[in-house]
Amino acid sequence: MSRRHTKPLTDPQLKGWVRSGKQTAKSDGDGLTFTVSETGYASWILRYGFNGARRELSLGRYPELSLLDARRRAREERARIDQGKDVAAEKRRAKHASLVASTVAQVANDYDKTTLAHMAATTRKIHGGYIAKWLVPELGSMVAKDVRSADIVAMLKKVSKRGAGAVKALLAATRNVFEHAVGQAILEDNPAIGIRRKSIVKVPDAREGIALDDAQLGKFLRVLGDDIVGWTFRLHLMTGVRPTELLDASWKEFDVGTAVWSIPKERTKTRRGYEVAIAVQGAILLQKIRKASKKKSAFLFPAAYGKVDRPIPYQTYRGRLRRLLELLGPDFPQIKAHDLRRTMRSGLTRLGIRYEVSERAINHKLPAMAEIYDRNEFRVERRQALAVWANHMDQLEKEATGS
Repeated sequence: MSRRHTKPLTDPQLKGWVRSGKQTAKSDGDGLTFTVSETGYASWILRYGFNGARRELSLGRYPELSLLDARRRAREERARIDQGKDVAAEKRRAKHASLVASTVAQVANDYDKTTLAHMAATTRKIHGGYIAKWLVPELGSMVAKDVRSADIVAMLKKVSKRGAGAVKALLAATRNVFEHAVGQAILEDNPAIGIRRKSIVKVPDAREGIALDDAQLGKFLRVLGDDIVGWTFRLHLMTGVRPTELLDASWKEFDVGTAVWSIPKERTKTRRGYEVAIAVQGAILLQKIRKASKKKSAFLFPAAYGKVDRPIPYQTYRGRLRRLLELLGPDFPQIKAHDLRRTMRSGLTRLGIRYEVSERAINHKLPAMAEIYDRNEFRVERRQALAVWANHMDQLEKEATGS
């Protein structure tokens, strides 16, 4: 192998190139090259030829790998190259072998950082919770390639005591983690594929969403008190946001002067932030909520217990809704939190609000090609629509109380 000799590098030179922060590539001779990347990362690379092709082997970072140590490593690797070994390819294979030996916990951690972290807030919370509390404790110590479908089924049977919903969430999270392993070439097949929830737990019939009609909405509003519980549900109905978008709302998202609530993309299902133009009635509710807050909190609806400042859990909100339904009696539609969003959206249609405006008002994407070509946000129209809806709610409540 022919080697080009050049003037050896010195430590002062290396330190100077690092301080400059400029992209650099300097040869020390016989293929040993000192490099500084655009981001200031300094390292040693051994460049060599193998079967007519150019190869590069990363030796280590500078200054952790000194000039003398880099020369020693380079001599050792050149000796192996002269013996007919493609040292860069060997390193890649060794790295992949290490990757293939990854445990489920390691795969789950990588999935959390690279994929789950960029998903919707609700998905991060639910899937992240089941991965941390079930998948990792049950299967985390196993080498990922050794996991079989039977191992996953055994885990799902344990969580089935918590209901069909828990099985569904854990299965979905597990399937995603192992699909990540397939994408990383750690596995060839996903052991969670083919597992069906109904084979593990009785799955209830699919529930159809409910939207209250005007008369039902009036009755619902009538039982809401002038307190934090009532204000929460009124604000939910006025804005039509998703339950988690409401419950996790922080005061910094609100501009009191313009009556605009800016929900960041990190907290939305669509991963697209949007603004909610608060109606006058909603602005009054915000003032009441702020005044009634017994402790300084970053959140509109802080949890009542615990030393850590956090929003109220979804379970708390769901429990409050159940108690309201008890007041309304068994003949009243047994709605869930998300049905309040459906009620608001259906109400906009009954009031004659344009379809595109109504969809943008609840941060829905428009169907098919309309989403690609119609880039209107309808800010003025949405503000008007929410004002009309808030006034309509007031009228329905008056009619329900007979006033």
